[in-house]
Amino acid sequence: MTKHVLFLGVIGVALSTFIWVVFNGYNDTRFTGLLFKLWFVCLLIAIVSDAFIRPAAKRAVSAFAALLSNEGGQVGCKVTQHSGWRADLRTTTSGSLHGRRTTVLVFQQPRTSYLKLEMACRTPWVLDIRRRNLASEALAWVGAPLDIGDEALDKTIVIQGDEEAAIRQWATQPVVKEGILSLFQTCGITSLTTGSGSEGEPVLRAHYVRFRPRFFPQAHAVSMLNDLDGLAASSEAASDRR
Repeated sequence: MTKHVLFLGVIGVALSTFIWVVFNGYNDTRFTGLLFKLWFVCLLIAIVSDAFIRPAAKRAVSAFAALLSNEGGQVGCKVTQHSGWRADLRTTTSGSLHGRRTTVLVFQQPRTSYLKLEMACRTPWVLDIRRRNLASEALAWVGAPLDIGDEALDKTIVIQGDEEAAIRQWATQPVVKEGILSLFQTCGITSLTTGSGSEGEPVLRAHYVRFRPRFFPQAHAVSMLNDLDGLAASSEAASDRR
């Protein structure tokens, strides 16, 4: 981000010099002074972002990258960071876990921050699991929430899906129940859904809104990957048995 702000500063200086030359030394210092102050504030914000925000996001995503395998089969994948003109920062990595294609994204803007973890999963179900709160309950009533019949699950999450009996049977399996509760209660995710990845492949997606990389325990990366892998495998096995 700092290099973008510095680049804008260079353009501003060049434009100011051009105006000064074209108009024989005339330059409205009130206008240029205001622009300089605005640029300086943006520069300070960019420096703080690069000094604190970027490293924290990279550490969080690196905890996932260290557990994934690259195309050559070696454990440990590359972490990349891209910043845009809208003050957004994208920190990503991708690889495979137990043969499942996996991608991790931490997206940050001044008022928005989230973690998205996607793992290949070929279950045919349409599945939407959200942390139970007023918003998720209101959204669920628009559709058809499933009553799982398990006290711990029903207190923690709201489930919607297209295969009620199969999803209920799947969710109440001890290993599945443990994985779901771990993701929502321990790791703090907001939702768990099926969907399509960036290339149209079916995925199981864990979403964590208001994600704060500086306070993310790196041990949670292990739990999130293992839990998601276990849920993907069990949902595939359950759908195959039908």
